[in-house]
Amino acid sequence: MPESERTFVSAQRTDAKTQAAKSDWKKRTKLEEITFVVRMPSSWTKEKDAAARKSKIPCVRGIIAICTWHKDVEMLKKNLSYWESGYKHLIQFADENNLAVMTWANFGGYTISTSSDEMTEKQAQNYEFMFNDRLSEWEMGFRRLLHKYTLPKDAVLIYGFSGGAQIAHRMALRKPQYFSGIHIHVNSSYDIPTANAKNIVWLVTTGELEYGYSSATRFYQKMIDLGYAVIFKAGENLGHSTNAQINKLSLEFFKYMINFVPDPSKPDWKAPPVDKFYLLRHPIYVGDYLNQVAYPIDKAVSNVADRKYMVTLPTKPIAEAWGTIIEK
Repeated sequence: MPESERTFVSAQRTDAKTQAAKSDWKKRTKLEEITFVVRMPSSWTKEKDAAARKSKIPCVRGIIAICTWHKDVEMLKKNLSYWESGYKHLIQFADENNLAVMTWANFGGYTISTSSDEMTEKQAQNYEFMFNDRLSEWEMGFRRLLHKYTLPKDAVLIYGFSGGAQIAHRMALRKPQYFSGIHIHVNSSYDIPTANAKNIVWLVTTGELEYGYSSATRFYQKMIDLGYAVIFKAGENLGHSTNAQINKLSLEFFKYMINFVPDPSKPDWKAPPVDKFYLLRHPIYVGDYLNQVAYPIDKAVSNVADRKYMVTLPTKPIAEAWGTIIEK
């Protein structure tokens, strides 16, 4: 089926209680929209969709969400097109694994260049109120979309880039019940992690030259202190952009995570013998993010100068994508 016939647009009307409305009460009666776009996988058909609606059993395995800074519906659709997207590797991954791809308009509610641990108490209160308000509106639209298209209700994989990463990680910290694994790249600003989102596996990447590099390292350390399952990578000589290595690492991360996503479309699906956290708690390789090299677990303690620079790498493909492996 042509891509255009399995791509759908839906809008969640909101009451604009936040954003411009907070500074001008006259705008509080004006409606805004959070636009959602869903692209079904290449294996999807109208017949399968009809059967899923009737049985209430999804005909797709799950969802991978791509969050960007875009708001325009045409750009949102372009981001999900195999032929036009800058995220082609994720679109292809979705088709290969019978995943719907979803995106939505960046709904704001955050400060672009200021992390939560850099805010005053008053700034933090205002930000928290504004973002949570917008997030509740997103959640209503998201849940309606799951129902409308008979999509799985949990275990969503999510990728966020730049402003989309700022949205994605703030959502995952507050609504972890919807997500299984998340990759965020070049956020520039970060929230403060809480114990609520420890049930998600995280890949946090940035660039050594990116504005938010120091904020990213603080965010990573706080996650480690809370016992998160997290992989961290700072791209060498990388600013506020991505490159082939980061994209490869992202793909290997999602290939790892898909093993733990239940498949409602296959009644005989069985969970792996270990959970998604096991290999992160008992890694095969450990990376040294300061020096951009990885070691087998038995070599790491004697070769990595400080434990705070250690990154757990659960599989060899992830370790190879992460950096150079020094076996001896």
